[in-house]
Amino acid sequence: MSVSPIPSYMMSVYVPSIGAADKLEQNDYEYQEILQELAAMGIASSGDKATDKLKLETAKNVLEMLQSQSASSLKERDSIPFDDIMNTLNLQITGDLDEDYNTTIDELDYEIYLASSDEEEAYYQALKDQVESEYNTAKENRISYSSGYNQTSLISQYMTLMGL
Repeated sequence: MSVSPIPSYMMSVYVPSIGAADKLEQNDYEYQEILQELAAMGIASSGDKATDKLKLETAKNVLEMLQSQSASSLKERDSIPFDDIMNTLNLQITGDLDEDYNTTIDELDYEIYLASSDEEEAYYQALKDQVESEYNTAKENRISYSSGYNQTSLISQYMTLMGL
């Protein structure tokens, strides 16, 4: 029997410290979150954590940009393009494009009917033509904005273009 110069209580297998083990687990957890967020956005993982983290950050930035543009577009869409004419006619603006259009056209038809001269009739007819034109343009813009607008698809296209 041989006696070892190293006492048995000092002989052990290397076990990483608790802090290091926690850090490894945290990194894996962080990467799992990254993968989940990428999947939710429809973006394929590269398999590399650093690259995927960059993809996610870029996608979030693009999404933020799209949402801010969307918010400003919504404000523009919700405004009544012929509100100045409604104010001229002393009409109450509700903010509902169709309702305000119908109210304005009805009032202009009434003013055309009551016109006391050809000039007055031509004035109200010109206002009516302007309201109809602005209304139709607003409706077309609303339809084109809402059809096929998909932020996830836009992000994926952007990421593809960027080579990410």
